[in-house]
Amino acid sequence: MKKIILYYLLFISTISFAQSEIVTTKSGKKVVLKADKTWEYLDLPVISEEKKIPGKACDLGENFLEPKSDKGINSWLKRYNATTDYLKKQVAKENNCAITDVTLITISEQKDNGTYSLCVKGTEMKYQRIGYIFSRDNEKH
Repeated sequence: MKKIILYYLLFISTISFAQSEIVTTKSGKKVVLKADKTWEYLDLPVISEEKKIPGKACDLGENFLEPKSDKGINSWLKRYNATTDYLKKQVAKENNCAITDVTLITISEQKDNGTYSLCVKGTEMKYQRIGYIFSRDNEKH
């Protein structure tokens, strides 16, 4: 019984140290602190209120092809239902439209995070993924 408790505590402590943490610097930039003692900036540009374009329309050509995720990253994300296909389903549900109305424009992703630009019923929207959770970017489009 003592061995089971010891293994359980060891497992829990290992999981808590393996998580990444997101912090904000004094200048307002978001940084991901990784378990291996490295860090990187999140690719989330800050846009002032004057530069925001409400309802910015997508300008996709007739021969536009959606970008594909890296196969290695995509296979890892499948374990957590965090693929771009899952994102498109979520976005369609949030916007009361069909999945065919959601087109992926750009992808910038790693295992820990990602940013996505989508065309939803003709309007550009940005989403981000931290870990395996997708959320709409704070920018208003």
